[in-house]
Amino acid sequence: LQVQDVATLQAELAQAQQKKAKQEEKIAAYKEQMQQLHLELRKLQEAQEQSKQQAHSLQQRLQELSSQAQHWQQLHQDSQQALALREEELVVYKVEMAFLKEELSKAMEQLQDRTAQHHS
Repeated sequence: LQVQDVATLQAELAQAQQKKAKQEEKIAAYKEQMQQLHLELRKLQEAQEQSKQQAHSLQQRLQELSSQAQHWQQLHQDSQQALALREEELVVYKVEMAFLKEELSKAMEQLQDRTAQHHS
């Protein structure tokens, strides 16, 4: 080999080494980017999981409130029915009381008539 060839080969080797170093830098940068993306992905997955759990607990709360509302509605209906029944009973009692008052006043009249007949 001539001195010139050796110099050329050395220059080529130096160039190849520079290229290799640049490639390695690029690879290291890509790896870092990948790690960053993995981290972001994991964060997103965790956030999604949290959102899912939140949605689930909100759904449960909604169901609880819904069944509570149904319960109160039922109670309200029941008490309304009971009230209507009491009102009906009250009407019946009032009618009965009016009848009894009339009977009483008739009886009092008869008594007064008898007493008047007795004294005359």
